[in-house]
Amino acid sequence: MKTARLKIPAAVLAIIMSLSGCYFFPEEEKLLDPPVIAPDEVAYSTFTARRKTIESTINVTGYVKSKKEAECYFTAYTGQIKNVYVRAGEFVNEGDLIAEMNVGELEYLLEIQKLEVEAAQLRYSSSGSQADKLDLEIAQSTLEMYQARYDGAKVFAPMSGQVSYVYKIDPGTEFDPYKVIARIVDPEDLYVAASYDGDAKDFEVGDKVTVTVESDEYGCTVYYTPHEAAADGADDKKALYADFDSAAPSFAYLGAIANIRKVKSVSENAVVIPKNLVRTDGDRTYVQVFEDGQKKEKDVVLGITNATEAEITEGLDAGEAVIIR
Repeated sequence: MKTARLKIPAAVLAIIMSLSGCYFFPEEEKLLDPPVIAPDEVAYSTFTARRKTIESTINVTGYVKSKKEAECYFTAYTGQIKNVYVRAGEFVNEGDLIAEMNVGELEYLLEIQKLEVEAAQLRYSSSGSQADKLDLEIAQSTLEMYQARYDGAKVFAPMSGQVSYVYKIDPGTEFDPYKVIARIVDPEDLYVAASYDGDAKDFEVGDKVTVTVESDEYGCTVYYTPHEAAADGADDKKALYADFDSAAPSFAYLGAIANIRKVKSVSENAVVIPKNLVRTDGDRTYVQVFEDGQKKEKDVVLGITNATEAEITEGLDAGEAVIIR
């Protein structure tokens, strides 16, 4: 009897648990619809296409030079500088003494040797002997040697003009032959020399260009181009030279940087935008515009372009907003 009483409650308990199991677990919550967030309106930076004059130019850097110039240097031997007699900016005449070396006792020996030649000439004229003739020839040869050394110790101006350069050197300093000690130029015949490695057809003889030297502008005319240089077999195949048309820089600007500018083409009242706003996709050229509150693409045709700007000849009007980003 005791055993039966224990089994009954267990069976009842099992039935109750099976009938009411859901009661002990929480009800499933209903899933909420995700919140609807309105996207922010996209803000574009734009550039307004405008009408203006646009140019395509070529720019080359050159230097102001003189068409006629000459270098001064010693040719005989290395020696000690005695003095340099000119300064940059001074005018000299052809044959003026530019500089000389110390010659020591050479000047004295030269004068003595001249007397030796005179004496040998008198002896030979009196005797007519072969021995006196030989002595005369030896004396003359020695005189020529002394004279050459004496002349080689001096440098003279090879042309008249203005001194554009002088090597700074102290008296007593050794100086080698063929080292330039001064340069003389014609200050009235200046030109611009440059080296151009672009298309040889970009410049032609007679082209009008603008040259800027120290912020001052000068009108110039091209008279020598890489095309002529190639035809002449010149050492510098990239040579580009231009003459000043009227006023030229002063002598003080000799050697100064000169920027040559040639206008290749001009378009007035053109629709112009920054060049970096033009997009390409294969053969397609287009821009992105902001129109009626939306971004749109427009195919365009380019005209003149330069380093920073582009002319639009078709597909875009002045006043339209071109998207920058």
